[in-house]
Amino acid sequence: MDLPKAGRAYAQERLGIAALQMHAAKRGQIWRETGTGDVGIDGNLEFVTPEGFATGRIVGVQVKAGPSYFKHATAEGWKFYPEDKHKRYWESYPLPVLLVIHDPDSNKSYWTDARQVLRTPGTESAYIEIPRRNDLDETDVFALFRNAGLQEQPFISDLNEVLIVLLQTQSQEASFPLSYFDMFVQGLTNICRSLYYGMDLVTNAVEFNLAASEFEFGMGMGDTEHQFVFGFVKFLQAQNLAQIDYADCLIDWVDREMQPNFVAPLTQRGRKLVDLIFKKEARLVEQGMLPAGDGRHVAQEGFFGMAVESYYPRLPLIRAFQQAIKDEPHNLA
Repeated sequence: MDLPKAGRAYAQERLGIAALQMHAAKRGQIWRETGTGDVGIDGNLEFVTPEGFATGRIVGVQVKAGPSYFKHATAEGWKFYPEDKHKRYWESYPLPVLLVIHDPDSNKSYWTDARQVLRTPGTESAYIEIPRRNDLDETDVFALFRNAGLQEQPFISDLNEVLIVLLQTQSQEASFPLSYFDMFVQGLTNICRSLYYGMDLVTNAVEFNLAASEFEFGMGMGDTEHQFVFGFVKFLQAQNLAQIDYADCLIDWVDREMQPNFVAPLTQRGRKLVDLIFKKEARLVEQGMLPAGDGRHVAQEGFFGMAVESYYPRLPLIRAFQQAIKDEPHNLA
């Protein structure tokens, strides 16, 4: 009989989508399949809290199903060879992209964040490795949304309480006197619309606090202090105070084992926190509990810029390179 044939590939594809849909339903997450215009993303997952609140933390998902995706085994998992067009698409996608491969025979699915892999310097460009340890059924829900900035610490709805936490969250190391409040107000820049984060700011704050407390030794910094400082980034994310590219931060923090450096716009909530600090300062000055700053305020912008000594010695080389290219256009080939 001459009739249209659906083919095995279609059936495998739907089994993969169904597995993802079932995974989301069992864990109370929201799955939205792409109804039209599927050009590299099959759908989106949105994180829902255990209390049932939708959070707006979303990841894109691309599902590939069938035995062919398990042919290229490695010691850690499997190699997936995407087309260049998909690599470019996923790398530039505004959300993390979970690449899921599904085995219809075993009904097992495995995943990795393709966008994070493609954005991480030094990774293999020909393929994306999907780790065997990333069994979808055994994955904690928080892990799927980590690169979307999801934090396990609770959201604090009252900004007054947020301010209290900023003030009370302090390093317990005597040689590293620093609070989250230090980092927040000292990092304000761009007319208090943005927040700067970097180790130079941390070092300056700690050294000032050491001098002010007349501590007889210098700054000490090890893993505990680094964890404390990066905890501030997590706090900003959890409390929705700044629009941080958290996935990019994790490339430095996890893959490079170093602190990230960024300038992030404050959210509307972050700007309200600045206003709250300003109002509390004004009240303390009025009550005589705080000296007037003579035009300076606790929450006020600071300026930042590239250290000129880090690039100035290269200026002659940069100029010479441009001249050489201009004289020898074929050097661009």
